[in-house]
Amino acid sequence: MLIAGIAGSIWYRQRAKEEAARQQALALHSQVRTLETELAETRAHKEEAPAIPIAPPRATPATATADAPIIPAATKGAPNPAMLNDPETRALMQKQQKQALARMADKLINKDFARDWNLSPDQVKQAKELVSEKASAGKDLLTAMMFDGLDDDALAERGRETKQRVEQSDAALRGLLGDDGFKALTELQHSIEDHGRAKRIREEIATSGQPLTEPQHEAFIAAMSAERQAFSFRVNYDDPSKVDPEHIRDHFSEANLQMYFEDMLQLNARIAERAALFLAPEQLAQLKTAQNNHLEQSRLTVKMTTELFNKRRTN
Repeated sequence: MLIAGIAGSIWYRQRAKEEAARQQALALHSQVRTLETELAETRAHKEEAPAIPIAPPRATPATATADAPIIPAATKGAPNPAMLNDPETRALMQKQQKQALARMADKLINKDFARDWNLSPDQVKQAKELVSEKASAGKDLLTAMMFDGLDDDALAERGRETKQRVEQSDAALRGLLGDDGFKALTELQHSIEDHGRAKRIREEIATSGQPLTEPQHEAFIAAMSAERQAFSFRVNYDDPSKVDPEHIRDHFSEANLQMYFEDMLQLNARIAERAALFLAPEQLAQLKTAQNNHLEQSRLTVKMTTELFNKRRTN
């Protein structure tokens, strides 16, 4: 799973995933608020001084119907070099990442999946480890981009290593689950993401005083999933398999980002058009407003994040 998240989630989506989500994702899917709290507690003991916040709270996904590009939210302005190179910061982020990956693996390789594919306890453990390793590969690349200021050659090398780790994890999962089981796992991941998106839009519509009924909610999940599957992205940041880690800076070029947001506008319009069949006019208006607001928030997140990622280390 590729970068999730941030919002998202850069690697998964993070797709989203985390934090699925999106794990969304795509963000580093680490809980920034918790990270800052732990940093503050640690430094309070050592220095009796408050910790410096390293990032704002996690940004809202690009839309409630389609998550933001699978990249993490960046801080406003230039990052604080001392914080980015602080061992405590990196250690706590790694701790948060490990916890998020464990939760994500538990959701995917759950009891129902293990029963359906007749997995032994040892096979369940192995599958969870492989799912976590695959997601960790992308997250490690993003961490390096954020902290290490890699030049193009170094980043390309890290990208090749990331691609190899993902391919090895996929091959091992296919060997463990078989082709059908691997496909079922991928479909389950998409289903979890779709339910997360639908839940967010349902919560927003509820604030308008006309919450979705259960049948409306289920219809919205089906409509959103169908439109996303049928849509042909020119540049797809929601699908980790479409991102080439070896050329990740080129992938997040200004031209590609523009195409992605243009595609998102079209996809959101199609989702809204289908949702009009079962949503009340007020609910539909709330959906469209949420889509527009989240897309604008995503543009800002992407701008700040790409500025951070494009900082190269001078040789």
